[in-house]
Amino acid sequence: MTRHQTPLQLQQQANHWLELQRTGLNKTQQQAFMHWLNESPAHHAAYQETQQVNLLLAKFDDAQTAKVNDATKHSGLSKIWAIAACAALMVISLISYQYWPNSDLPSFHAQYQSARGEQIDFELPDGSQLSLDAQSQLLLVFDAKQRVSQLKQGRALFDIAKDPQRPFIVNTNSANITVLGTRFSVDSKSNSTRISVDHGRVKVQSTDNSQHLIELVQGQQAVLTKQGVEVQNINPHLVDAWRNGRLVFNNVPLYEVCAEFTRYHDVNFEFTKLSVRNMMISGTFNANELDNFLNLLPHVLPIEIKNNNNHVVMSEN
Repeated sequence: MTRHQTPLQLQQQANHWLELQRTGLNKTQQQAFMHWLNESPAHHAAYQETQQVNLLLAKFDDAQTAKVNDATKHSGLSKIWAIAACAALMVISLISYQYWPNSDLPSFHAQYQSARGEQIDFELPDGSQLSLDAQSQLLLVFDAKQRVSQLKQGRALFDIAKDPQRPFIVNTNSANITVLGTRFSVDSKSNSTRISVDHGRVKVQSTDNSQHLIELVQGQQAVLTKQGVEVQNINPHLVDAWRNGRLVFNNVPLYEVCAEFTRYHDVNFEFTKLSVRNMMISGTFNANELDNFLNLLPHVLPIEIKNNNNHVVMSEN
């Protein structure tokens, strides 16, 4: 359980992470940041507020910045609170209260990244629930008009709180997805995007063809590739199967199945022939049981498997 922290302590922690982000986080720091951010809603709020203060500070000229520093030295306030006070005064005196609802400053901005074998669950300020699969990266920016997320890689489950005034948008390499309130999963790969709907409606637009707009409903799935868009019927109860460690495949190329296991295991797959790589497979497998999967595979496909220190070579039998 997180111990009670004062607002000042939370602001200092948020400022610490923002300073590190400016110079670039290494993998260990990124994991520590994600742990801190997801530990408490208060951490989200402090991080958001500190970002807004820094954005305001960036609008100061040298004279205004000097006043901030002077206030810090003589008032005994921490720097972050001195900045906040000066920023508030500047906004009130220059632009009036009515400006704030139309401000272009983001009301929420966060970045999430999961490591191999790690899944992250978190709640957003609007009440939406998100789950991030292993080896995934997601960026979020909310403002008064829309809620935008960019799934840079990996897979996420979105349970979106309905807000008619602010649609929720998910962008990937292959698709732009828009919803008001629904529950769906998005799997973003370098050459494809897969959207699966548990309930509600999802509008999907291909980034390669802006004229191609489709609408998915409960129990439908769209796969977007460079070759086009394919809509399939699925069991909606399996949309979040991966959250329980179940990998479900329906006539999927072998290389895609193997790629799924690399999200959870430090293993490298090699295919001696293109025909082996593209063999189709169906079934449900436990993500944590790679050895069982490799032992079963030669019984369902005409292949031979050699495993040497997590370098798995698959060849035609």
